[in-house]
Amino acid sequence: MIKVFFLIVCFFIQFNSFSQGNLQFNQVIRVNNTAQTVPGGKVWKVETYMQSNTHISEWVEYPNCNFPDRQHPFLINSKPYYQINGSPGHGSSGIMMAVGNLFPLWLKSGEIVQTTCPDNFLSIIEYNIVP
Repeated sequence: MIKVFFLIVCFFIQFNSFSQGNLQFNQVIRVNNTAQTVPGGKVWKVETYMQSNTHISEWVEYPNCNFPDRQHPFLINSKPYYQINGSPGHGSSGIMMAVGNLFPLWLKSGEIVQTTCPDNFLSIIEYNIVP
């Protein structure tokens, strides 16, 4: 009797469960200061953020790109995010920084991403969501 009940429960779960889909590699994308939107049916995996002519500094200059030795954020849905790998500190502009903004970073369909300076870029892998 227990076996029959267990088989009925398993059968019911099998037909009522669903998956979100599998990921299939599509292409590698490089995003700079031109805003790009994650297309429908796809997800983006942001692998890294490269900032041109930069050295380690806790100074932040945003949105001015005339100071290449300062940190410039990238934008997700118009909100600034900083790549921070050092110790927590206090920037000269009064912005508190914390450790832990590490990649990869996943973006879902409809999210908008860009850098704040034209020489900086995000390296992204695009995946198709396959049912």
